[in-house]
Amino acid sequence: MRRNRLFLLASLWCCLPWAQAGGDCPSMTRVGFSDLGYTSYRENGRISGIAVDVVNELARRSGCKFEFHWYPRQRLFVELQAGRIDMAMGAFRTPERDAYARHLPYAYLQYDLILRDAAGQSYASLSDFVERGTGRLNITRGLVYDSAIETQLARLATAGRVELVNDFETVFGKLEMGRADGTVATAAIYAKYLKHPRLKGSVAVIPIAEAAPRFTGIYVSKKNISPEVRLRYATALKTMVADQYVAGLYSRYIDDATIKRTFRLGAAPLQAALSTSD
Repeated sequence: MRRNRLFLLASLWCCLPWAQAGGDCPSMTRVGFSDLGYTSYRENGRISGIAVDVVNELARRSGCKFEFHWYPRQRLFVELQAGRIDMAMGAFRTPERDAYARHLPYAYLQYDLILRDAAGQSYASLSDFVERGTGRLNITRGLVYDSAIETQLARLATAGRVELVNDFETVFGKLEMGRADGTVATAAIYAKYLKHPRLKGSVAVIPIAEAAPRFTGIYVSKKNISPEVRLRYATALKTMVADQYVAGLYSRYIDDATIKRTFRLGAAPLQAALSTSD
């Protein structure tokens, strides 16, 4: 009876999609996180958030082991490129990063304009704020935006209306104290900070008309992680997208209306991207 039970378990394991993907697990995969609101944050010395939950489930489904490391956002991809970590979380895809890592998307992100004390002001887009506004935006170092947003931020920088800071904790702390006029952030980021009593009712969230939903996900080192293991991780992530596990994680932190707007393209594009080879 025991032999039959073990044989059944082994048979079930071999038929699972992530087991079929092949590739022995590394002894440990080092994962880098940075301050991204509910995506990843530190509390009482512990790293928590949506991205942490994604990795924990990835560990369960892939059978591999992961350890967590915390970095300032601007340093995260320096560490990945140098091979000192194996993964970077909450990552927007760029050609520069593609040169040394494989992008595995699991969700969407969309940037909004966050303005303090916007009463009496109505802006239709970021470009409208650039044209008619006078406020300064605080922008976190190391983040990448849509090209349309980058263009508008460059115009603001030329006009002396951009200040670079190290993390979103600093950004929203300055908004609380009235030392910044606004920022550009995703719902997973600002939802955490806008719960503070000093920001409730004094901050407006303005959808950026120039921005479309874009993939966010994991960048996996090509130098340290073999193609077979990258496929193993991609296959496990694909099941997490297909069964709505990832979308369910976001619903723990973000309101339904915002999730529907951000995830309006559905799971199919994510699954297609995870199905492509390196």
